[in-house]
Amino acid sequence: MYDAIVIGTGPAGSTAARHIAAAGLDTLIVEKEALPRVKPCGGALSEHALSNLGIKLPNSLIERECFGARIRYKTCSLESEARERLSIMVSRDKLDHHLANCAVDASAELIEGVRVISTHTGEDCVVVETTEGTFRSKVVIGADGVNSVCAKNVRPPFTPQEICFALEAEIPASNECIDEYILNKGEFHFGVVPKGYGWVFPKDGHFSVGIANRSQDFSRPIDAYRSFIKGLGFDYANVKPRGHFLPIGGLDRKTYANRILLVGDAAGYVDAFLGEGMTYAIASGNMAAETVIEAYRKDDFSQGSLSSYHKRCMDSFLPNLKHSYNFSEMFYRFPNLSYRILVDNEPLLNKFIHLATGRPSYFSFIKWIAPRLPYYVAKNIIGRRC
Repeated sequence: MYDAIVIGTGPAGSTAARHIAAAGLDTLIVEKEALPRVKPCGGALSEHALSNLGIKLPNSLIERECFGARIRYKTCSLESEARERLSIMVSRDKLDHHLANCAVDASAELIEGVRVISTHTGEDCVVVETTEGTFRSKVVIGADGVNSVCAKNVRPPFTPQEICFALEAEIPASNECIDEYILNKGEFHFGVVPKGYGWVFPKDGHFSVGIANRSQDFSRPIDAYRSFIKGLGFDYANVKPRGHFLPIGGLDRKTYANRILLVGDAAGYVDAFLGEGMTYAIASGNMAAETVIEAYRKDDFSQGSLSSYHKRCMDSFLPNLKHSYNFSEMFYRFPNLSYRILVDNEPLLNKFIHLATGRPSYFSFIKWIAPRLPYYVAKNIIGRRC
């Protein structure tokens, strides 16, 4: 029997497994795909996420460094650049493979190409049924994404209103072409999908181009994606975007039960406005590991013991996720006005581009913009550009 089984090798699962194995616990990681595997994702890893990772990434994984953002709405655009690096651009297949290998280097055991069918909690262990047999563990960490098998033991499934849908593809381009187009910024397009945005992120030898949407009326996403690509002037004839669902963060959800913890997307830890999840995946992986190590030392994996995980998350980032949800609701209540205000006020954009870094928090951002909003609205009415 293992001390801990981690299901999934995303940033949350591999981070948790690395810490738990390094503490001397017998740790197994179960991954349904063979690594490296394709993972649809914009691939922007914020400085906040890097600071929580606990290891230095090799330069070979860093495809671009980003210092700002370009916002587009209709014919209008606005750019902002920070003095400090805000994020790096990575490819998730390479990043996740590296993080899984780091967990193995810390003495975790990894099995690939094995799908978890079910998990059942008993008095003294969790039984994990897989396509390659049955495994037992004192505790299980569910890092298996929005459709988590582990979550069935913890909470109801996400409802359609609690998830958003994204489409992403890699568009090949020379690095010279990428430099000329955007160089060291992420580009965000508003107004191309309802209650969401499109993005163009520079990578090494390709762009990551995607759309994300949280509207329940989004019935033809492929058509919307092709229209977005065509509007950018990219060749879309052979582009086959990959779709994936994301939970909308900031809602109250249970993330622990007897002998089970949920992390990352499985826990619903995703920024409700930006759709950014790697920061919270890494943070929750760290906190789940701390909780499991403490539980092991006390030999108590009960729900009461594991509830300290929720407090750790609450103290660290859950309030920010709730404020991201509140901001998202406010922003999309009057979307066209919100888009125009954002694309027409550089001080606002300067604040906005730091949201993913955690500086400022959503709460402080909302406090900052509230007294300035009447001015921004009046300015937009008088001198409307787009």
